[in-house]
Amino acid sequence: MELMRLSVSLFLTDILPQKRKLYHHIIKNKFFDTTPVPQGLKELKEAGISGVELFLPPFLRINEKDILAAEQVLSESGLSILSIHEVLRFFTKTSIAEVSRLFAIAHEVGAKVVVLHLNAAGRQVFDPHYLSRIHALEKKYGIRAGFENAERRLSRFHKKYLWEGDRFASFLRSSDLSITLDTTHLAHSGGDIVQFVKRYSDTIVDIHLSDYKYHPFNTTLRPLRYKHMPLGKGSLPIKEFLRVLQKRRYKGLITMEIHTDLRGICENARFIGSVFHV
Repeated sequence: MELMRLSVSLFLTDILPQKRKLYHHIIKNKFFDTTPVPQGLKELKEAGISGVELFLPPFLRINEKDILAAEQVLSESGLSILSIHEVLRFFTKTSIAEVSRLFAIAHEVGAKVVVLHLNAAGRQVFDPHYLSRIHALEKKYGIRAGFENAERRLSRFHKKYLWEGDRFASFLRSSDLSITLDTTHLAHSGGDIVQFVKRYSDTIVDIHLSDYKYHPFNTTLRPLRYKHMPLGKGSLPIKEFLRVLQKRRYKGLITMEIHTDLRGICENARFIGSVFHV
């Protein structure tokens, strides 16, 4: 990736609404509620967005035909699939076989990042065989695995290498793995997003960008309206954060993972573009 590329997180079922099951009618983005998908994608493109992070939804059997159909819809609006996000897992771990499948899907559509959750990998990341398989997949396909930082949990079993900024980044760097930085997750865990990119920008391949606001009931039960907020609506130093990325010639993805509508996403995209002068 030679230049920063601006992206937005979309579920596969946002692009192919006909694939939605009951669950996906509840858990979905609000971008296209009142706008036809082709028109919405066109507006995203006009706002300066290069492509999407394709979020694979749970409880849906994904096949190559679906992925290629989504790619075709995007390409008709001048957008591409820039990254693939694994299915969220709550009680199971992601096997290396599933990771291999994600890399193959990403290669098929030309994506350059596969987003994995470190907590979904679990203790596997300490297994030299697992690490060698990840590195082999990266080399085979020319695609980076970007492990995403988790939020701090109340549970004492939620290990610090999953969420605490320096431990998380140092662990990945020492294992020659890349970072997908989620700004809301880091802020919720007590981290400083500006200092983090100053230290680890060379290890970051994808940024899930959103604003965040502290709430007195700052737990995992905290109201969702304080997470993944539009830029400028929370308390994070977003403009300073973006300027640090620009100064360091960041060459990865900036993926908007923001709870807002189509108009809001386009406004946030134009704001990011104004900072990067793109």
